[in-house]
Amino acid sequence: MRRRHIILALALAAPALLAQKHGGRSAPPTAPPPQVAVPVSIVPASSGLGAIQFVQVNYGVPSPQSLTRQLRYDDDRTRAAALSAIGAPSQYLQRGHIPMPRAVELDLVPIGATDDDALLTVELDQHLVTAVLVQVDGNWRRIASFVYATPFDNGTVTPTTWLRTARSMVQKDRYRAIFHASTGSLTGNYTENEAHLRIVNGKPIVTISFESTARECTVAPSVPPGKPIPRSAARPGCEITQRWFQPDPADPLKKFELVTGTGHISPKDAQNPLANSRTMLLSQLRSFSCQPFIYSESTQHYEPSAPNGPCRNK
Repeated sequence: MRRRHIILALALAAPALLAQKHGGRSAPPTAPPPQVAVPVSIVPASSGLGAIQFVQVNYGVPSPQSLTRQLRYDDDRTRAAALSAIGAPSQYLQRGHIPMPRAVELDLVPIGATDDDALLTVELDQHLVTAVLVQVDGNWRRIASFVYATPFDNGTVTPTTWLRTARSMVQKDRYRAIFHASTGSLTGNYTENEAHLRIVNGKPIVTISFESTARECTVAPSVPPGKPIPRSAARPGCEITQRWFQPDPADPLKKFELVTGTGHISPKDAQNPLANSRTMLLSQLRSFSCQPFIYSESTQHYEPSAPNGPCRNK
């Protein structure tokens, strides 16, 4: 009886043993599962609003022409109501301190789907404020405000340097609003950020923002005479960066690129009175890189389509 059990066990095991044979040899090992490549996210070469404050709202307001007049009224209550309507910081709305704006600029420019758009910019003691206004069913509404805190003694910052308009890159019969804001220090270092605004489906959209200009200067380290400067020390002078957004010459209607130029200004040239001028900075750029972008209809702003790398020869 025991021998019959052994024969039966061998008979049951035979098919499994034969299945492991392939041409008289052992079957090849089972292939590992295919490796699924994880997509690498494409990071923008530069982004961020910097010193630009962007607030999205939806408030009913008087017409841009009425607000422009009310901001100049002698009556504090009327002027305070107008400042509140454009989104001025609360410090300008306190009783007894309702300032008269230094400058008021009104741009009636189509940055959305209709021609009923307005950008109302007010220069206050320590802020520049731009209200984005649209007309809906005959009534005006503020849909966003841009605020930039600027030092009182900085005479280079004006509504003109803060805001300009240019043709839209995706709709040539429309415009875009371009904002610039800088932050600096007493050493001469500064960073400038740029933000582009469009109105899409009645909503304010920052289509792209990036660090447009940077200047970082380093003083030569103090070392005893006759001793070399440590290699770890930063190179004296000023490192400069300049960025701009432009259509891709290969396909200017659908593709765009963010160009980054970098350069160096020697300590001697940094003392030149022209060292802070934009023309001087552009002339010192020596290395360039480009990151391609496309306009995304789903997100309504420009998305990078590849990593930042060498600029292609067109």
